[in-house]
This record gives sequence, C-alpha cells and structure tokens, in this order.
Amino acid sequence: MPFSNRILISDLCDTLSAYMSKAQVDDVYRAYMVAATAHDGQYRQSGEAYVFHPISVAMILAELKLDSCCIVAALLHDCIEDTTLTYESIAKDFGKEVAHIVQGVSKLTDLEFNSSIDQQARNFRKLFLAMSADMRVMMIKLADRLHNMRTLGAVKREKQYRIAKETSEIHAPIARRLGLNNIRAELEDLCFRFMYPYRYTVMSHQINKRYGNLKKNINSIQEEFERRLTQEGMSQFSISGRKKTTYSIYKKMHQQKLKFSQILDIFAFRVVVDNLPDCYQALGIAHNLYKPLPGKFKDYIALPKANGYQSLHTVLFGPSKVFIEVQIRTTDMDFISEYGIAAHWYYKSKDKSKEGDFAELANNWLGSLLDIQKNSDTSIEFLEKTKNDLFPSEVFVFTPKGKIIQLPYQSTAIDFAYAIHTKVGNHTLKVKIDRIDSPVSTVLKSGQTIEIITDKSAKPHPDWLNIAVTAKAKVSIKAKLKEESTFELIQLGDYLLTNALDYQGNDIVISDKKWQACLTELKCENKDELHIKIALSEILISFVLNKLHEKECDINANRISIKGIKGKPISFAHCCYPIPGDKVAGILTTTKGMVLHRSDCGNLIHAKQKNEQWMAVDWQQSEGEEFEVGICVKIENRRGMLASIANAIAKINVNIENIEVEERDNTMKGLNFIVNVPNIAKLDEIMYAIKSLEFVHSVVRSNRNKKN
Repeated sequence: MPFSNRILISDLCDTLSAYMSKAQVDDVYRAYMVAATAHDGQYRQSGEAYVFHPISVAMILAELKLDSCCIVAALLHDCIEDTTLTYESIAKDFGKEVAHIVQGVSKLTDLEFNSSIDQQARNFRKLFLAMSADMRVMMIKLADRLHNMRTLGAVKREKQYRIAKETSEIHAPIARRLGLNNIRAELEDLCFRFMYPYRYTVMSHQINKRYGNLKKNINSIQEEFERRLTQEGMSQFSISGRKKTTYSIYKKMHQQKLKFSQILDIFAFRVVVDNLPDCYQALGIAHNLYKPLPGKFKDYIALPKANGYQSLHTVLFGPSKVFIEVQIRTTDMDFISEYGIAAHWYYKSKDKSKEGDFAELANNWLGSLLDIQKNSDTSIEFLEKTKNDLFPSEVFVFTPKGKIIQLPYQSTAIDFAYAIHTKVGNHTLKVKIDRIDSPVSTVLKSGQTIEIITDKSAKPHPDWLNIAVTAKAKVSIKAKLKEESTFELIQLGDYLLTNALDYQGNDIVISDKKWQACLTELKCENKDELHIKIALSEILISFVLNKLHEKECDINANRISIKGIKGKPISFAHCCYPIPGDKVAGILTTTKGMVLHRSDCGNLIHAKQKNEQWMAVDWQQSEGEEFEVGICVKIENRRGMLASIANAIAKINVNIENIEVEERDNTMKGLNFIVNVPNIAKLDEIMYAIKSLEFVHSVVRSNRNKKN
C-alpha cells in the first residue's frame, strides 16, 4: 500500500464513532498511543513506520463493526511479541479480556505452514485452539494477514509466492467458512495476483476492457430493474452492481475449462429488500424482465450455507447477449453476507433480540472443530480432517420432522446420523431413506428424507471409517471403537510384546525398576497404556525391546508365534484369505487389532512400503478352528456345472459360505467360492476334487491383488 493511502488514527476513530460510544473510542485512541510508543523506531520492509500496520488491521475490523475490545487488541496485537510490553501491563491498562486476545494472537505469530507436515499440523492445531478460546483471535489474525497481503509487494518474489500459497490454503478458506466474504474475496484475489502475476495482469486487463464496453448496457439494466420493482409496488429496496473478481472469473475458467471469451457473466447485481416475501416477489419480477438461464437458480434462503449465508441466486439472459447474476436478499441477510461471524459481536452490543441467532452461527462450526480436536489422536489427523471441513460442496437432506441438515458432497447415511448427534451415530441400527430401508453406506442426494433407527446395543463397525466422509463422523467412530476395544487392545499389545520377548529367548528377568524406566521414557502411565499403544502401532515393539534391553534388538523382534485365534483381537484379510499352513504376516491396525495377510499379498507389500508396523507370524491352528478361503473356478458354460461342483465340495464335508457367478463370454463362466477349511491340506483336497470334474478348465486360490 503506498504511503499516501495509509490509514491514520483519525480515520479509524471516525469509522468507530459511527457505532461506538465516545468512551470506547477514547479507549481505542489510548491503545493507539501505547502501541505507537511501544513500536517507536520499528519499520516495515516497505520503509513505513510499523505502527501503521496495527492501525490498518484495526480499520479492517472496524469496517466489520467489531467490538471495542477487539479493536483495542488489534492495535496492541504485536506488542507482546515485538516490544517490551507485557501481558500484565496490557491487563492492567485495558483489562484481562483484551490481554487474553492479544496473548492469543501473539502465540500464533510464529506459526509457519511451509514447514514439515508434522510441524504444519501442530501449528494448524494451535490456530484452532486459539480460536476456540476467543473467536476474535482469529478475526485479528485474518485482518493481520489481509493487510500483509495488501503490502506483499515490498518483499522478495520467493516470499511473495510462499505467503500467498499459505494464505490460499489456510486463511482464505477459514474466512469463507466464517462468512467473512469480503475478506475472503480480497484474500483470494491477492493470492492469485502474487502467485500468478502474469495471468492476473492479463485477466484484469481483459475484464476491465469487457466492462468498459458493457458499462452502458449494465447501467440501463439497473435502471430497468429499479423501474420495474417500483411499478410492482416495491418501495423498500436497493440495487447495487459489481464486477466479479479477477480470481472468481479465473477459477470458473479453470474449473469449467473455458476460454475468457466464453465467460459471459462478469457482472452481478445485488437486490436488498425489506422482508422475506419481497425476496421471492423480486425474483419473479426479475424472471419476467429477462429470461432466466435453466439450472442456474439457487435458493440459499430455504437452504442456507454452513456459514449462515442466505440469498436467492439467479442468472439472467440480458440485452446484447449479456449474462447477469442477480442476488436477492433481506437487509439482515445482507448484513450476515457482509459481516459473517463478526455480526455476533455487533448484535451483542446493539440488538440483544438477535444476539442468540448470531451466537448460534458463531458456535456452529467451532463446535464441530472442537469435536474433531477432542477425538483426533494426532495433529496430522486434525489437519487433514479440518481441511476436509474447510472445502465442502453441499448436500441438503431432511429429518423426518422436516429439519434441514447440510452435509458435504458424497456424504453417506452414517454421516447424517453423526450430524444429528454423536449418540445417534454410535447407536445406529438401520437407515430409511425416503421410507425405504437402505444401507448406512448409501451416498445421499439433496432433497432426500433420512430416518435413523437406533438401538442401545448397536455399536459402530470398523467398516464405517471407510464409509464416513465428514470429519465429525470419522473421529466419533474412531473414538468409540477405541473406547469399546480398550480391553482387546490391552490384550493384543500384551500378547505381542510377550511373544516378542519369548521369541528372543530372553533369560534375563526384567526388573520393576527397568519396566518403570521404560514406561517413563515412552510417556506411558502404566503397562496397560503401553500395551494399547503397541496394539495401535503408536509405539514399535522393537523400540520397547531396545529400552528394556538397552541394545539393538535383533530381527526376531519382528516375529511372533500364534496358536489359536479364539478370544484374540486377530482377524483375516479378505483380499487374500490366509489359512494355517500359509506363510503369513500381521499388520497392526487401529480398529481391527492384528490383520493377517498371506506373505505374497499385494496389500501387505504395500503396507510394508508405507512403513506400517507389521510382524512375521508363526501360525499354529488350534483343534476345531476353521477359516474362510476363496477359490476361483473357470468352467465351460454348460448347464448343471454349478451343481456338480457344489456336490463335489459337499462330499468332502466342507461348507460353502458364498458363491458368485462371473459371466465371461458365451463359452466360459467364472465361479467364485468362499468355503470354510481348517488348513491348507483340506484346501488342496477341495481343489483336486474340483479339477477332476469334466469341463473344469482351471482352479486357483483367489487373491484380489492378482489377476487369476
């Protein structure tokens, strides 16, 4: 920003006087004097005195009508970090509320999001923890970033790109999610400008040129709108127009693979009316005035966006082949559109009757973030799930009582259940979609009515983790599975560690003192916690053995012996169906305990490449145990062949669990059997009996990772 355009304290006070008392404005001026003194002698890279930065940040927030505490904190937001001013002195002069906000912002000053994934994730978590303490911390952080983006031309090109990229991935989506549409739009446009300066320059030139050519038509369209609304008896309305931002047009070109010449709607009108019925009346007038484009109408009044945004959107085919977007909303809707979550603080001080509505708006997203935070085991998990929450496409569905539930695109019925309440999700028994029984995995479509039937004995299934889309559902399922399986996890961890110690042939008795030292170093309160972390792959068994023996463990630390699986949290992969007699290895998972795979299974090989914790297993069956295994049979397509094969299997006293018929061509057919066998010897007997049948071309053991 050129020095001639810098914000002065007098400008800030004039803006604040429009909605604050004189005493509050005086407090702001006093904070400015403290900040100016504290930052005396400090300059930005542009050469401008540093104090103009906090004034500009405060002005951005003043334009959002934030309360006096937030404005004072904005003026002081860099003082704890960059000056000798302390939390205690700010609390003494301006109160603890202001001091807490300043301290919250100060803790976020050094967060870098271009660091390692793990560090980036921890920083992201800090960002949202600060926001949960006081949303105004995030408001100041966003305003701080916006002013830094406005003045980014003063830094080197490499830094411009890095900061712009970080802003586009973190700050702009947060601003959008909080309903701060003006801040979001300006951040996105600035990010585009600094990440792709040549594209931005060319696009801006083309937009301005097109707008110049159409300006006369656009003015006449606005006049015609105003005339027609007045003719229809509407007196309380206002119409304003704007060019769409460079970034929004570029984004549309990029997503829809269009040339600039194919973008026809570069201009949008906003019609603000007095009440809800007037919105729909104005829409009808607009559609009578100019033809609407099919499929371009959106009713965000009946179906608001997650951040509280409400408006009617339509695109009209105007004169001279001009396409025009029209947004129609009430005064209150327009206020939310302009101020988003900041409206909460404005109405808190100005209109108590509306405070509750905006408080709910302010807490909606924050509540879901706190659920994710509470149930995320790692910072990386929190980062990924929160980013998913930041970039939703919406689906609108209904409860049986008609309440609208908004979910991200591709959400399933189980996401809906958890959106209603965590307890509903955890005890989901079955689902009805439009009164028809449906799987919990059903992907939802807008307009459907979803009913969740619950049962106190019902529990989440591990497969739900692969079905769920929303962060809330995923973390809730994982938390419940972890809670339910604590005993089994302790049992598995103890079993794995004991086996590993025995396999090493350890003759030395490990003393209580050695155990305690190991637990302390691994930050476990007791052996149960250690066993759980081993079972969840959070601590490697070889690492525990190193601590207990104070030496490098040998390769046998990665091998255990298993006899019988009854009562143990051990399951079998359905990609390769291992059975006793196979060479097998086990992968430790967070939801299914140890999952056994055949050693040549592609999924096992992939898990090893990803450095997941796995162990070679010496597997000895117990008497009476049977296991599922898959067999693929290729036969000539003749009548009675399926019955012949089933009869051959039955003669060996083997149960068939499932049969799938695969049509290959007119002459050949594939049959896929799942049978129960005690070991590989019995499997060989079955395959030999099938091969002996006439018209059978091949019999192989199924492996979904290989082409048979």
